[in-house]
Amino acid sequence: MTRPAGTGPARTGRGTVGPAGTDRTGTRGRAPRWAVYSSLALSLAGLAVAGYLTLEHLTASVTLACPDTGVINCRKVTSSEQSSLFGVPLPVLGGLFFLTMTALCLPSAWRLAVPAVPWIRLGLATSGVLFVLYLVYAELFILDAICLWCTVVHVLAFALFVVLALAAAVAPARVTGN
Repeated sequence: MTRPAGTGPARTGRGTVGPAGTDRTGTRGRAPRWAVYSSLALSLAGLAVAGYLTLEHLTASVTLACPDTGVINCRKVTSSEQSSLFGVPLPVLGGLFFLTMTALCLPSAWRLAVPAVPWIRLGLATSGVLFVLYLVYAELFILDAICLWCTVVHVLAFALFVVLALAAAVAPARVTGN
């Protein structure tokens, strides 16, 4: 017996899909598994590097494993006026950013039925990328020096934004809460 189009659940290669795009569990637009685990891994990596940079900033150690002459000069970047904001070292702010993103990217946070959480996650990632753009500008045009460890943090923040933006594009109902 065949059913008329549009009635009953449809079978796809990814499971049963019911009316209005809901899956078998009744949720809409579930985040892809790759986004959940990629965002968590990127957040944890960013937290680790920001922690290392915080330690280096606060102890003024010489273990940055980065040249301190020429264009690549971690010491010049991490000890400059631009290395703090309102007296707070930027690595500390980066650590707080990645700590918050880690909490928001935990698998349990992705499953929350609170519509604001996906917006907060994406908004915070967007603000992180905008701040990274300022920091890259400061490195290139104010300091004339690049910190390799800072660049790792910048790349992680950008990659996290890309993962979250792609997840929002793939499952827009999950981001908008509709």
